[in-house]
Amino acid sequence: MHAKKPTESDQKQVALLAAKLSRLSSTQSHPDQVIDRKKSSRPPQSPLRRGVWWLFYLVACGAALSLCVVAALRVFYHDGEFVLIWLNAFTRYVYLPAYGCVAWAVWQRRWILALASALTVGCHIAWMARDFVRDRRFDSPTNIQASATMADASPPVRIFFANVAVKNVQHDSMLQEIVAADPDVIVLVEYSWPWHLKFKASPILAPYKYGTGHLQSHIGSVNVFSRLPLKNEIQNWVNGRAVHAIDMDRGDKTLRIIGLHGPRPIDDPQYDYRGYWKQMVPMLTARQGPLVVVGDFNATEHSLVYEQLTSTWLRSAHDDRGRGYATTWPNGVYWLPPIRIDQALLSPEVECERIVEGRGVGSDHKPLIIDVHVRAAPTVVK
Repeated sequence: MHAKKPTESDQKQVALLAAKLSRLSSTQSHPDQVIDRKKSSRPPQSPLRRGVWWLFYLVACGAALSLCVVAALRVFYHDGEFVLIWLNAFTRYVYLPAYGCVAWAVWQRRWILALASALTVGCHIAWMARDFVRDRRFDSPTNIQASATMADASPPVRIFFANVAVKNVQHDSMLQEIVAADPDVIVLVEYSWPWHLKFKASPILAPYKYGTGHLQSHIGSVNVFSRLPLKNEIQNWVNGRAVHAIDMDRGDKTLRIIGLHGPRPIDDPQYDYRGYWKQMVPMLTARQGPLVVVGDFNATEHSLVYEQLTSTWLRSAHDDRGRGYATTWPNGVYWLPPIRIDQALLSPEVECERIVEGRGVGSDHKPLIIDVHVRAAPTVVK
């Protein structure tokens, strides 16, 4: 069977189809060519925009790396240098840039940067958590609390502690604050000659006839005034700094109150921060019986000193009341974010009813007002 010879019209139709196919193939591109075309259709990024992006990226990387190093040094070399003591003192603020780094890194899908920043954020949250959670290590068992009567508990004691500041001239404001607090015991540091003259002449201090606070020999050390009779009073010196202790009967128990003023964490032999606490930590942690330690520690809850003091049988009154976030310094005097360097530590035998901060007009420290009593029954550590 022979094929039919194509006519002239058939040839024209074939030619027309070939031309259409040629035009169709020319309009279709390879997938890579499509991607390239899309890229080329985007407006070119300006050098300024690229520069800003790289600036943010480098700043975020530098901040994340620096904060990772600081966090690692806190874990493995806690307060090993004085600059680290200061950085750790401001823990609540130092690590805040890490949160911004995490957000920016996730937005830009820079996962290594996000992971490094997230680790720092995790450390920060862990370190700050105890400021908002009560320290319940030495809470009395519920059955003992229920069975204890008011007759069994010792009478309460209200303590007023203040670093009044040597150059502070707001004497009357401090006296009025003491009147408002109505404390049983007053502990003052940086108590200079002008303070001595003003307080000695004030009728407000007349009921506080116990203690050696009014003696000229105690000016500039730790001055204690009490309207409750004292069983004993001792002043020791540690690295040139006074440590003042008083004992008072509370029912059938003896409560000891220790007032101190720790040195600043400065690399200067005049202060000797490390030498002072090297002697004070074992002295305070070895003491047995009801004890309250109040003072300007010049150490925050994030310091190694604080960790050493509270890792055994002492606890912070602020932490006991779930107020670890409270601040006392610089009280608006300096352009620094607020931290807490004035502390009140309690032994397990002492119950903290309340701790608040005063105003401390004219001083760079807020006073502490603490209500405590000696517990009626031995405390069982949970």
